[in-house]
Amino acid sequence: MTVAPRGTPRAGVLVLLVAFGVGLAGAAAELSLRGFGFTFTTFPVVQFGWPEPHEIRDVYMPDRDLFWVTRDYATKLADARHTRPAVVFMGDSCTEFGTWPQLTLDRLAARDPSLARGVSLAVGGWSSEQGLRQFRRDVLPLHPRLVTIYYGWNDHWLAFGEPDADVHANAVSYWLAEHLRLAQLVVKARLGTSATPSAGGSFRVPLDRYRVNIETLGRLTRAAGIRAVFITAPTSHERGREPEYLARRHLRDLKELVPLHASYVQATREAAVAAGAEVCDAATMFTALPGPIGQYFNRDGIHFSDRGSRALADMLAHCVAPDWSATSPVTRRY
Repeated sequence: MTVAPRGTPRAGVLVLLVAFGVGLAGAAAELSLRGFGFTFTTFPVVQFGWPEPHEIRDVYMPDRDLFWVTRDYATKLADARHTRPAVVFMGDSCTEFGTWPQLTLDRLAARDPSLARGVSLAVGGWSSEQGLRQFRRDVLPLHPRLVTIYYGWNDHWLAFGEPDADVHANAVSYWLAEHLRLAQLVVKARLGTSATPSAGGSFRVPLDRYRVNIETLGRLTRAAGIRAVFITAPTSHERGREPEYLARRHLRDLKELVPLHASYVQATREAAVAAGAEVCDAATMFTALPGPIGQYFNRDGIHFSDRGSRALADMLAHCVAPDWSATSPVTRRY
């Protein structure tokens, strides 16, 4: 039998002393960070081309399932649960910042008053991965008559770290990042070291995964008795005239932009049809509008100008209610 020498602390005592020291140091650091007013609230380890972490913190709010949401998201969702809108608009910044959802409702109201009430639950920077999670959690319980679904841009931007499908936060890590300054400091430091796209150059949502997400959305809506209309994402991008800013954080090579986006547009068409859903092929219809096509978009070639929003509203209203007007939306002048 071995006896510990006199004056030598037992292992348990050493562990307690070390734990106490670490806890004391952590408490001191936490108090110091609070004293200096440090705060960094964002979804843990999420960073994409847009929004950047400071924009998630300043413009949006963290959400454990959806990564981030608009600051009025909870209010809009609560109102929708009470009012039961007939139409829900899902999508990314092209939908959140566009005026076309309300313009579409105005046009539909003239034809079918039951479709006059709607809500946009779109959030800038979202991919189809977030849209699918949102539909299951927030949209499906609303049981709208019609859902419009507009994705296909953020999905093919480069991921900063893990692809969207692999980003998860358990309850403990999410709570820590929301409430402890030390955890927020760790998040900020981690994001600071991931300021470049992932080494493998993977997309936020690879094409095969995007196709699955779109088809799943189509099948879920159909099973729930909800009419789904998928909108293909139009653009004014042309080969050799791609926006330079996309080379900094979004793409490996600007030459990829036009064919890459076209592949996701085609996947939208094919997956929606495979699921038995409807497609409003705005990407094709915009090319038939009276030119030049650049007048329908902002300078980025992605988001709509006022004229573009009016054009899309006419197209979507025509897709939803084909006899809405005797004149095809692609033959009008805006």
